[in-house]
Amino acid sequence: MSARYVLGVNIGFHDSSAALLRDGALCSLVEQERVSRRKHAVGQPPAEAVAACLAMAGIGPAEVDTVAIGWDFRQIPLGRNRRFTTEGLRAMLFPDQEDLVMPAVRWVPHHVAHAASAAFSCDADEAAVLVVDGAGETQSTSIGRFADGEVEILREWPVEESLGFYYNAAAEWAGLGYWGTGKLMGLAAYGRPAPGAPVRAVPGGYELVRAPAAQVPARRIASLGPLMAYYPAVAESLRPGFGAFFPYAPREAEEPIAYADFAATVQQGLEEAVLSLATELRRRVDTPVLALAGGVAMNCTMVGVLVRSGLFDRVYVPPVPTDAGVSLGAALVSARECGSFTPTRIDHAYWGRPVTTQAGEAAAAHAGLPYRRLGDEALARFVAGEIARGRIVGWARGRGEIGQRALGARSLLADPRDRRSLERLNVVKGREMWRPVAPSMLAEHAHELIEGRLDDPSRFMLAAASVRPDARRRIPAVTHVDGSARPQTVHRDTNPGYWALIEQFRQLTGVPAVVNTSFNLAGDPIVDSAADAVDTFTRAKEIDLLVLGDTVVTRGEDELPA
Repeated sequence: MSARYVLGVNIGFHDSSAALLRDGALCSLVEQERVSRRKHAVGQPPAEAVAACLAMAGIGPAEVDTVAIGWDFRQIPLGRNRRFTTEGLRAMLFPDQEDLVMPAVRWVPHHVAHAASAAFSCDADEAAVLVVDGAGETQSTSIGRFADGEVEILREWPVEESLGFYYNAAAEWAGLGYWGTGKLMGLAAYGRPAPGAPVRAVPGGYELVRAPAAQVPARRIASLGPLMAYYPAVAESLRPGFGAFFPYAPREAEEPIAYADFAATVQQGLEEAVLSLATELRRRVDTPVLALAGGVAMNCTMVGVLVRSGLFDRVYVPPVPTDAGVSLGAALVSARECGSFTPTRIDHAYWGRPVTTQAGEAAAAHAGLPYRRLGDEALARFVAGEIARGRIVGWARGRGEIGQRALGARSLLADPRDRRSLERLNVVKGREMWRPVAPSMLAEHAHELIEGRLDDPSRFMLAAASVRPDARRRIPAVTHVDGSARPQTVHRDTNPGYWALIEQFRQLTGVPAVVNTSFNLAGDPIVDSAADAVDTFTRAKEIDLLVLGDTVVTRGEDELPA
């Protein structure tokens, strides 16, 4: 019997992606931005991501049995757009295949796709499911149950109650931009929360608080297409609430740090709302496992609060909880409908395109850079020594990560013992100096550095945790102003090369962690190919050396390992 291939896609307005399943098991997931080099791939269909997934599997479009889409645009006026006809979808996803008979299409509601991306991949038979994002077709928050291979949505909150848009609007108010939600979260640690955030927890969930004159007309929401079309109306309705407490006006020329109390207040409001949702979900669904997805799940401070709350014995967030992950969720829903299958347990994030040693050497030679290939042990020992003497290393090995966190496949690495590592990396990446960087630490030594509970999200750097007071002087570069860090626990079985590097660093220094931030410059997506890595290395002179597969690339022959 031939294999059955399901291609999942996100064709929303940003973070388009493709995921390929073979008989229900994940083969690959590629985010369009990584291939096109346009951050967030705004307005860009995932044609190149689709082609990359098929190429890795060695199949052509004609061998795809079903295309599953992580939206059901048929529910809203946008669905009448001719782009979503059979021929429109063929041209969008397979632009070079004019004679292709389009595979069967399965439209999966957006929040069902989000829920499935987490519930099917968490390796649990049952789970409570929480989806919090900007907007689906008509909803922004959903709670549900996963059991018997099915996702059941129990309750939804409409788009005008969007916690995702609440946080986006606050980031814009603080002068950090629509995509500045991560910056706002980092800024919050510098401030003190005050009463008055325009969101409050209520029994059974939460509500956004608006003055009567600032309500969002329901008919206005209903008449709009999804996502960015909703956002201006929701954001406009929230701005009077932002102005009701310090600071009273949107930021223009002031330093961002002046808005730290604002950020802290907004963050606290989000945490209280999500805790209330989780409490209601635990009351409704008798299971110890919480599966969390949606763009708001990228708020690692909030996820850390959920983990420490003890409401659930286990909190699972997939490595790609954003809209890029609905390609996976939609594919899983469709594959499940085709018959029984065993979905992939996702305990690592390495499902992207590979960087091989051969490709690395070719890219270095093309750029005229010296390079030398090393064996695994020699490579780990040499790079650990370079990090220990204060050098910044670009590290691109194996298959790329999925999601917005670099996890030791496309990373910039540095010494966590030196606070100057933070400053240097922020300079390299064109980031504000108050923004933190994170540690990758050996899983078996994590509790030497972190106190309290670590759960599944730490595999993917998706939950903040408290650095032990006695460890804060050991790893000052990755300890945020509030004593927190966003750790990645590195497991030997899922990334042995990265684990070996950190183990060598531990043997040299006694510290079982390195600084890890994403390998990209300001405005760029994370590097994907060897050519991307070499291009970034040549533009950023502050990066001291580069590792591509098993090859060390330097700027001069005298810097090569012996």
